[in-house]
Amino acid sequence: MKADLIIKSDCIFDSISAEPYPGFVAVKGNRILAVERGSDPSAYQGQDTVVKEFGANTVMAGFHDSHTHLIMAGLFKTYVNLAEAKSEEEAALMVKKAADKDPDKTGWVRGFSWYHVFWDNRQMPTHASLDKYFPDRPVCLLHAEAHGAWINSAAMKIIGLTADTPDPAGGKIVRDTNGDPTGVLLEAATGLATRYAFDFTEQEEKAIIHAFMDAAKNLGITSINDVQPYYHGNMGDLEVYSQMDRAGELTVRIHAAPDLTGDLDKVVEDREKYSSDKLKVDQVKQFLDGVVTTHTALVLDEYADEPGNIGEELCDLDSISKAVPEAHKRGLSVKLHACGDRAVRYGIDYIETAVKTYGKNQCRHAIEHLEMVSDDDFSRIKELGIIPSVQPEHLALTQTFDANPYPEVLGKKRADKTFPYRSLYEAAGILAIGSDCPVVDNDPFLEIFRGITRVHNDGKPEGGWTPSEKLTLAEMLKFYTHGSAYGVHRENELGSLAEGYFADIIVIDKDLFSIPDTDLMERKVIMTVMDGKIIYEDPASV
Repeated sequence: MKADLIIKSDCIFDSISAEPYPGFVAVKGNRILAVERGSDPSAYQGQDTVVKEFGANTVMAGFHDSHTHLIMAGLFKTYVNLAEAKSEEEAALMVKKAADKDPDKTGWVRGFSWYHVFWDNRQMPTHASLDKYFPDRPVCLLHAEAHGAWINSAAMKIIGLTADTPDPAGGKIVRDTNGDPTGVLLEAATGLATRYAFDFTEQEEKAIIHAFMDAAKNLGITSINDVQPYYHGNMGDLEVYSQMDRAGELTVRIHAAPDLTGDLDKVVEDREKYSSDKLKVDQVKQFLDGVVTTHTALVLDEYADEPGNIGEELCDLDSISKAVPEAHKRGLSVKLHACGDRAVRYGIDYIETAVKTYGKNQCRHAIEHLEMVSDDDFSRIKELGIIPSVQPEHLALTQTFDANPYPEVLGKKRADKTFPYRSLYEAAGILAIGSDCPVVDNDPFLEIFRGITRVHNDGKPEGGWTPSEKLTLAEMLKFYTHGSAYGVHRENELGSLAEGYFADIIVIDKDLFSIPDTDLMERKVIMTVMDGKIIYEDPASV
């Protein structure tokens, strides 16, 4: 059989072998026809075969981001990013300059990634700085961890937020000394604003998805797990996804994970209704806690900078504990957000209860983030077959290691045991890698660099933060492809370069195995093949 496309390289990493090798990948239709080492591909070459030769550039399976908020990530690729702001005023002015370029002068102004911890005064913002630039147009800016929002007075008017508005369950409306809302909403209170700010028409949602996919193909991302629950409900309309699928518009494979505490029977129906090569719904997701820096992560021992505080339980843990076994019974794999070690233990407990009640089945449950894990719980992760789904870029929350808040918040001894990736790998035998976009950018090379070096952008600490927890380059690449595919039961058709697998293939501009670690973040994808079609080629490399 003759191939439609042949990709030749001296550095093919198939996510199966431990090392790359010279050879070629032959593609027919949307499947891989052959992957061979060092041999001549002429037997697969016909008159119409397209042959691409890439020298020493790395050829591998497309990246599979195991933790993406698809709609928010699309917005992140569209609206202003405030991560570089050094003050409240600078952030507000950045929003104003971005909004001035927006042809729509009436709708919601949206932005992402403000973080007061990085500002000069470290004070929470207020609506006043936004009101100065936006007296009439509503503004909603998501916090860098996506666990809070900063809004202006026009937004407060639309959502009906006043001094008399009670804090919602699991959330907090920040107030001034007079009891009036300041414009900052935390945890579940964020949903008071986002239910309005993120209410999109069908066409708007399609445009947002296209914005995400346009960026993803340049990054070599060909599959994602779309974790949909947010404080105001699921983000992402499965029917819109399906319409785009049927129209041939999807250039990423979407594995949607709606709300664990929603209608599970409806999720089962959707699993049958929306099941194609590019769209699947067989996971559910929910939060067990918040994040360490705001003391909303649930920890076993008190925070070092707040004695007596072990994290406020802002999630409906009782409902989640009951929902996990129900999902397991229906064959729905569960994804549980857990940053603190107490939340991780709860997640393990709930999964253990599900398995003991209904027996082991095809479910591949995952715990997301696992920034802190008690020494006693690694063996339980192994025993229950829990998949650790991690995002290494989170360990470099700040530009410099000296500014890292974890040693202050947790104490140095505990902080040095955070993000235990090698220990998790040794316990589980596998990891799934993702980005958590838009909490951080979904550039895979950020995650790869961070996972194997464990340094901040200033190159510190020397040798890496807890170097014993480093992963190798081969491991990172395997977990970012095969590992994530395993997490969604698709390791026999996705995540590796092998005969019969879907032809989701990328080419990177260097041999990743022969360059210094410090060069990894400078890498770029020069070709992306998804479902057998070339969907991106770097103009400079053609």
